[in-house]
Amino acid sequence: MHAKMIDGSLLDFWVAKAAGLKLREQAPAEGERHDPESGLWHPENFHPSRDWTHGGPLLAGEWFAVEDILAEWFSPDWSYVPAFREDPLKWFMRAYVSLQYGDMLEERDDIEEGDAAAS
Repeated sequence: MHAKMIDGSLLDFWVAKAAGLKLREQAPAEGERHDPESGLWHPENFHPSRDWTHGGPLLAGEWFAVEDILAEWFSPDWSYVPAFREDPLKWFMRAYVSLQYGDMLEERDDIEEGDAAAS
């Protein structure tokens, strides 16, 4: 599957994997926020493709490489592409995953769109 196609909880799973986070076994308490310093993630409170406080810090150290990937995918004028403008964080996270694993990601039998916590 191409990194440009992943979405939702599956994208969050791949971002966590690319960031080197380990799956937290115990579900967070209701209202508990993701702790970026913990090295752990859980699908109930880690949403880097929808929450700038989760995804933004991941981009900070990789900005120029992520920008290069977006230019390859869209063109040097990537920031004007309507698909990107509609949901920039999602595209940033897709490029972040691609930076770590390349454009083509392994198919996962144990991971479905709504079940990204399986691994």
